[in-house]
Amino acid sequence: MKKLNIFLILIGTLIIQDLYGYALPAVNLGFTNILDGGPVRPKPGFYIYEYFQYYYSNKFLDSTGHLLDGVPSPTYNSYAIVNQFIYQTKENVLLKAKGGIDLVLPIVLSSTISKNILNITNSGAGFGDFDLGIYLQWDTIYRKGRPFFANRLNFNASFPTGQFLSNKSINPGAGFFWIDPYWAATFYFTEKASVSWRLHYLWCAKNPTNQVSPGTAIHCNFSFEYEVINNFYLALVGYVLQQLNNTKKDNVVVPNSKERVLGIGPGALYMNSEDLMFFGYLYFEMDVRNRPQGISLILRLLKHF
Repeated sequence: MKKLNIFLILIGTLIIQDLYGYALPAVNLGFTNILDGGPVRPKPGFYIYEYFQYYYSNKFLDSTGHLLDGVPSPTYNSYAIVNQFIYQTKENVLLKAKGGIDLVLPIVLSSTISKNILNITNSGAGFGDFDLGIYLQWDTIYRKGRPFFANRLNFNASFPTGQFLSNKSINPGAGFFWIDPYWAATFYFTEKASVSWRLHYLWCAKNPTNQVSPGTAIHCNFSFEYEVINNFYLALVGYVLQQLNNTKKDNVVVPNSKERVLGIGPGALYMNSEDLMFFGYLYFEMDVRNRPQGISLILRLLKHF
């Protein structure tokens, strides 16, 4: 899919006392990986993607990678689904590529956090921010009779339509407008072995409610996949995010507020056909700064009509 804010711990703006880290929106961290450059979107017509994520964390970390304020962190659990609807053209529309439109709506089914002395609170279940994207999908390039390279460019924007309560630390919606364009590609080493990536550039507007501006970040999903048997792939999957500039509060820079995270784990894809595919990813987070550190399980269904 595109960004998916989906990403998706679905943490909007987390402000703990005078700390204004934790300000980035919920982006696509690990929701899309294996064969992402094009082989999983080969046909014109309508697509439905359904994502389910369970996220667990018991570590809220500061800018040095240690527990916030040096005290035990609360336990956080989140169950979310992401609904994505895609239409891809039959004919080329620009630069010999097919065009597409991409709609995303995340929903937090449950969000709970244990009582804590850090005063971290959440607003519970609710709708996330609506996301709209347009993209160009190039046909797979073949060499010597086998796939060689496939790629896609996407421009998407997320609108502050989701649930956001200024008196809560964790919200399904971010509370501000942001864009998150990406380039997705798959490169084949052999007919069965390939590497895929989705590289994003994130730009965030200022939150008009609390005057917090997280600025910009880069993040990337990646996978090294291998077709172990016909239509069944196993993969090493991952994601990485790095905030490029410190967050601002009331146009004043907040020192040491950049976010960072690396997630690594196993993944799998079963292609029942080009019209029906099942994905699964399990990520273990590390090298975290100004974010929760946890475990993310994502299940993904693709259906083409």
